[in-house]
Amino acid sequence: SLDETIVQHDQSFNLALHRYDGVYEPRGHKYITDFEYTPTPTITYRVGGVILKKELLWIHKRTQLMIRYTLVDAHSATTLRFRPFLAFRSVRAFTHENTAANRDYQAVTNGIKTCMYAGYPDLYMQFSKKNEFIYQPDWYRGMEYPKEQERGYHFNEDLYVPGYFEVKMKAGESIVFSGGVTPMTSRTMKAAFEHEEEIRDPRDNFMHCMQCAGNQFFNVQGQHTYILAGYPWFKCRARDMFISLPGLTLAIDEKAKFEEMMTTASKAIRNFINDEPDNLKVYEMEHPDVLLWAVWCIQQYAKMVSREKCIEKYGSLLVKIMEYI
Repeated sequence: SLDETIVQHDQSFNLALHRYDGVYEPRGHKYITDFEYTPTPTITYRVGGVILKKELLWIHKRTQLMIRYTLVDAHSATTLRFRPFLAFRSVRAFTHENTAANRDYQAVTNGIKTCMYAGYPDLYMQFSKKNEFIYQPDWYRGMEYPKEQERGYHFNEDLYVPGYFEVKMKAGESIVFSGGVTPMTSRTMKAAFEHEEEIRDPRDNFMHCMQCAGNQFFNVQGQHTYILAGYPWFKCRARDMFISLPGLTLAIDEKAKFEEMMTTASKAIRNFINDEPDNLKVYEMEHPDVLLWAVWCIQQYAKMVSREKCIEKYGSLLVKIMEYI
């Protein structure tokens, strides 16, 4: 979480929303006046005469979140305070206060980088504008997640806050925050945000919404592309991948994306058949029906491009599968 606080005339207004032991505090939702979902999720807050717009973007094929803040209106000097809540954990686990967490940080361009535990990449938190970072390390204990509780999972954890950033802003001004595993230069942040916003798929009708939903299941790691069997914590399961791939790509005329995905899948199939070491993250290839689903998947490609082109591209793979079966 990145908690935002509006500071004006020495008065602080926290826009965040957290739950502790069934109690919500702070209750920043009361300042929300508007929400839009296209082209990207956008929340508008109003605190007295201050109007603040917040636009969120997950950067495509990168481990990076960008947020653009625009001070739409303010009648006097305004400071924005940003307090990051960190976990450094798997999506399958929760974290709790401990003495092993590293509290060190290093200054980078208009921000800091930090890494709580060995084995994790550095987290870079930067702004497009000069700011002040106040080091004030602390743990926020007993944060609760109602959806996890509803599903019968553990729902309580502690999050570490290294301190907070402060940025002075004027009415009409915009700044961009970047949180990711690679650094950014301040002068490129706004342009990077605008470019990412421009290439977003529209969500102005049912078909476009379906395409956006489907695209979320593609997961790129290095040179390999996967389809997650369920978002966010399921892995790439071979059966689910071959069943869903034609619908996620060929059905919307994205032949290139099918071929990109099949590059990874083909390698996984060959490694399995040859009993070779496999560093790919495609699971359950050994299930008896999976290779048949792979053949069916390639058949759908043939229907779109022609048998001849399909054989040219995947013929040797099909022969390999048939011989193995």
